Amino acid sequence: MQTLNDLLYNFAIFIKRYPVVYFSIAGLILLSMLIYLIKDRFKEEKTIKKIKSLLLSNPEKAFNILMKSELPLIEYFTRQENLNGSEYIKIKQFLTGPEKVREIYKKVIMGKEKDRLQRIKHGVSIMANLGTPQAVDYLITFLYEDDREIIRMILAYLENIQTEKVIYSLIEYIRYIEDNDILNNLMETLKGMGEEAVKRIIPLVYKADPATQICYINIIGEYIKDESYQVLVDILDTDNSEVKIHVLQKLANYKLDDEVIDKIIKNLDDEHWGVKSQAVNLLGKKKIMRAAPYMARKLTDESGIVRATATEALMNLGYKGIKYIFELAKDPDAPKEVKDALKEQDIAFIIEAMERVYQRNNAEAF
Repeated sequence: MQTLNDLLYNFAIFIKRYPVVYFSIAGLILLSMLIYLIKDRFKEEKTIKKIKSLLLSNPEKAFNILMKSELPLIEYFTRQENLNGSEYIKIKQFLTGPEKVREIYKKVIMGKEKDRLQRIKHGVSIMANLGTPQAVDYLITFLYEDDREIIRMILAYLENIQTEKVIYSLIEYIRYIEDNDILNNLMETLKGMGEEAVKRIIPLVYKADPATQICYINIIGEYIKDESYQVLVDILDTDNSEVKIHVLQKLANYKLDDEVIDKIIKNLDDEHWGVKSQAVNLLGKKKIMRAAPYMARKLTDESGIVRATATEALMNLGYKGIKYIFELAKDPDAPKEVKDALKEQDIAFIIEAMERVYQRNNAEAF
């Protein structure tokens, strides 16, 4: 550490004594770097012009130069916006040959380790632009890299390539992912594939492990079809609380039949507070009036979250639900969640609600 401090100190003394020399050297270094970059860029542009010219007069020579070039230049020639129609057709026909795709892939995976990340980025773009089954297979292999940016790039490309192989590969990839951000990206990609992805997930969902099952449910539940609804209804009988919570969340997207409503009401007595909370929340959102007495029992649940959710859900039912809150609020030992819910309401609303509730109760009594 002392040696480094001494070097820095001596360097500072040198700059102070010989500023002209220092800035001259620094300027020469910067100028050399600038010249190198300009020269490299000029060389690339010259190669591009040469290949384009040879495509007309000597295509074989053009292709030979292209395959000996670095990946950024090959990527340039796979982008349709960089070429005219005839140039693009010739290049695409040449590069999509199996041997050429394999050769490009070797360029990506071979070379210095320090340049690997940049090579893969170019390779991903090239394979996606080529779009052949072989190129897509290579593209999928890069999903197992550790870099988030690369994985997101691949998922964005694959969303537009909805082949059976791609969909199955992405479904299989779910079991590999440990990064929640990447998992969310993958879920959105599969959701974007719509019916094709859902059809292939449904047969797998029943035998999947709970973590994977939750991922499948999150995709299936967004696709509002009878098949998806039936899967959710079937899985609602699971013993896994986390899975059940996700099923209840997704059932909010559907019109519920009486049999399913009965199942949801039964889940109000589940041992897990999350299941009870989701069940009562769902019944409140769907305004299931006949569930009100069962929901009212949750106003005194041992879980504060369940009590708060039940209070809000009953408020959603209107006067038929609010009457249970009033009845409990009269008790001096009423839960805090119930009292707080009433305090948050406008006084005019409370008065009107009380009048309606008690008028209805009196009418029913007679």
